[in-house]
Amino acid sequence: MIATMFSFTFYTINSHAELTETEEMFILTITKDFTDTYNINLNGYNFFDMKEIYLNKDNLTTQEKSLKSILMNIAKKQYFMDCSPIFYIDETNNKGYVFEKKLRGMNNLYILSYDDASQNWKVTKNINKMGKNLVDLGLLKSAK
Repeated sequence: MIATMFSFTFYTINSHAELTETEEMFILTITKDFTDTYNINLNGYNFFDMKEIYLNKDNLTTQEKSLKSILMNIAKKQYFMDCSPIFYIDETNNKGYVFEKKLRGMNNLYILSYDDASQNWKVTKNINKMGKNLVDLGLLKSAK
């Protein structure tokens, strides 16, 4: 099953990102839960590694600054053990998704759009639906 998830979404991982195998599997597992929960098609979308924002923090474009701001606004509301938001961007169509996975399984989907005039990404919609919890996804071991 993991191999299926890996092949299902591998094309969305940005080749410039230097992710470990564990990070890739984590992202792919969370992504699969979101695509199943929301029936999302990620064709045309690319994974955007937010680590690159922090590595290039002194030379950010206006677009990257707006993505960083979205990340920070989401992170401010997170609790211990919530997953770091995962970004997928379709630059051709000026659309994006942010997947925020909560410990107990809540999937918070942020829909992004790009505003050409301001050169900023903005959250246009936030939808919350229950997905699988981290234990059921095999990303966290039960304390039982």
